[in-house]
Amino acid sequence: MRNVIQSVREALLTNFRELDTWFEKDFDLLHFKPDTNQWNVREVLEHISLTNYFLLLIINKSTRRALERKRATNTIILPGDYQDKFDKIDVIGSRSFGWIRPEHLEPSGLQDMRDIRALLKQQFAQCMYNLSLLKNGEGLLVLTNMSVNHLGKLDIYQYIYFLTKHIERHIRQMQRLAGEYAGATEDDAVANDSVSAPDEETESMLLI
Repeated sequence: MRNVIQSVREALLTNFRELDTWFEKDFDLLHFKPDTNQWNVREVLEHISLTNYFLLLIINKSTRRALERKRATNTIILPGDYQDKFDKIDVIGSRSFGWIRPEHLEPSGLQDMRDIRALLKQQFAQCMYNLSLLKNGEGLLVLTNMSVNHLGKLDIYQYIYFLTKHIERHIRQMQRLAGEYAGATEDDAVANDSVSAPDEETESMLLI
């Protein structure tokens, strides 16, 4: 059980630390859109905070119920196929997995970046606090249905792990945006050079 909790904790630390670095990126990168139908980085960050909010409503409620049930439970048994569900959750972080987002998780693009950053830090702290309350396996006592990827019933550790994989998915999306931005910037620089640079014949005439 300790290995499970440690894995979830490490996934939280890794992904939230990476998220925080994106708030230090250049203004132009944060607002870059390869296409009008695509999100920019700031919108991706807002979407992550929105999704975390709704996932944490369930995680917090489940944590309270688990602690109540622990008082009436003497033993907590880990299922034999327990790791299989984590492997299925891992798919969520992959680009190949198709995801249809509900309307209420669409970013407005208007939220202040400082507010989004502060909210993400609060959400990280809340996840870590919940894990600390469930350090003895209590997270196994409450199961909540997750329809995404037909995951079915998830316990609290798996639900928090799902949250980290959703973040990981969008970190990869922002990395792709950064790559496209770098390519677009390079193309603009080449285009400007070709326009401004004199050809050899003109240059030789200038030297005469």
